[in-house]
Amino acid sequence: MATVLLVDDDVNALDALKELIGQEGYRVMTAADGTHALRSALAEPPDVVISDCMMPDMDGLTLMRELRRNRELANVPLVLMSAVVTPPPGADVVGFLRKPFAGSQLIDMLRRMQLP
Repeated sequence: MATVLLVDDDVNALDALKELIGQEGYRVMTAADGTHALRSALAEPPDVVISDCMMPDMDGLTLMRELRRNRELANVPLVLMSAVVTPPPGADVVGFLRKPFAGSQLIDMLRRMQLP
């Protein structure tokens, strides 16, 4: 069963996405910001990270850079989601979802990754 680390400062969005992803058979860990996500990923590396871009403390783009700097986490696929920003050119992400998005878009993206 693949582990998904879901990161969003909006607790309602986090809960809804956790439920959606969990129903598809994935194990879901959550974090409310990039700092907590990085700590969680270091303690237990996930198979994929799905992160909001705009969060307090550490945003999604900073989280991306920190993941890529760490040898154990550098190859973990990252999906960013945002209502406002888009990833900069050359961002090391496997996908981007503009909020609001259909849950099926996220599930399809996860399935295409062929996670363990």
